[in-house]
Amino acid sequence: MEKEKVTINVAKTLYHNTYRCTVINEQNETKALLKVVPQLPLSREEVPENAPEVPPFLLVVVEDADIDQNNLIHFEESVSVALLNRFATDSTVPHSCQFFYPSPAFFFSDKNLQNPTPIQ
Repeated sequence: MEKEKVTINVAKTLYHNTYRCTVINEQNETKALLKVVPQLPLSREEVPENAPEVPPFLLVVVEDADIDQNNLIHFEESVSVALLNRFATDSTVPHSCQFFYPSPAFFFSDKNLQNPTPIQ
């Protein structure tokens, strides 16, 4: 599967260090709505001398997305590349993205779904 290039539109929210992002594909279609919270390590002056060094990363909450078990990895790969590039600055470059997903609403609304198949 060829990687689809996506664009990330970013907007500030009313919360400190929290951003609302829209993922747009090459056909200018909205593919996902995300909430992104950059996780920045404390400065070395704020931690004990022997504290390990940790890299910054992006916490990504997927609020809505056009994904399923067949394209989940592809989605995370293409969105990670776009987000890491978008949130990089001269002084801070995020190391990785950690994705979180809400519980699928269709599992709770479909009374006929007795044994859902987990993503493998």
